[in-house]
Amino acid sequence: MKSWIKHVTLVALLATVLPAQAAIQAWQFSGQIDSGHYNGTSYQGQFSFDDASLLDTGTELISLSSLQFNFGGDQFGLSTPALSAANAVFQDGLFTGLEWSVDSNNPLIGFTFVAGFADSSDAYLAYDTALGFSGAGSLAYVAVVPEPAQTALMLMGLGLVGVIARRRS
Repeated sequence: MKSWIKHVTLVALLATVLPAQAAIQAWQFSGQIDSGHYNGTSYQGQFSFDDASLLDTGTELISLSSLQFNFGGDQFGLSTPALSAANAVFQDGLFTGLEWSVDSNNPLIGFTFVAGFADSSDAYLAYDTALGFSGAGSLAYVAVVPEPAQTALMLMGLGLVGVIARRRS
């Protein structure tokens, strides 16, 4: 009887701890400008957010917890003065892209991340400069998968807990 209670307690504990850790999402993005003054310029970045509040219905915006973006030799991030907050956009629980705008007055290049309509395949980046140059480019997102070493370490820890629980019974 005591063994059964220990197993149920362990499963309940893991059920509450593991989803909380899985709520932090890390993504990378990259693209290439295909029109305007910066035609051919590539860019890349990464961001993260906590999707624990995601309801999977309608359009939802989730504030980013981190953002780094390299474009034209300049580094941008959440501390960059922006016209709008940086958000991950979801439509009925499906990630459609980033939504973020930076004015071209400070820094000298402004840009807007535009989320896709139905999914992230039609998301893009548009830019303009203080000199009036403008254009747009492709945008591709990739979810960052945890390192195999991290997953192996977590599984070893769970196995150790199981061995300890078994030896005690």
